[in-house]
Amino acid sequence: AMPADAPQVAPPIESDEELQKLYNWVDETPLSRPKRNISRDFADGVLFAEILNHHFPRLVEMHNYSAANSHTQKLYNWNTLNTKVLKKIGYTLHQQDIEDVAKAAPGAIERILNVLCDKVSQVR
Repeated sequence: AMPADAPQVAPPIESDEELQKLYNWVDETPLSRPKRNISRDFADGVLFAEILNHHFPRLVEMHNYSAANSHTQKLYNWNTLNTKVLKKIGYTLHQQDIEDVAKAAPGAIERILNVLCDKVSQVR
């Protein structure tokens, strides 16, 4: 059996309504770059770090995350967020989700943002 705290793959988003709610939530955070294609815009983890920083300013050191084009650097950003920040709010990204968001797989960033949105409302 999986240990209880083993990372789970973020579940799919059930409805267009839920998706729209998520986009509205994301839009509440001022981001450093315009959101044009959410999968690509979030692939390097920087905007995700900005959203985390908006809600948990003491947990995120933005200088740790730099815009990245290489897959390796993107993974580095995500793994850093995973170990340094997300763990502290009780969320650990599944390695498969990290791979998917880093390669901008359609729908992947929405799934993990949705889990983050839930965590933010719980921790608040």
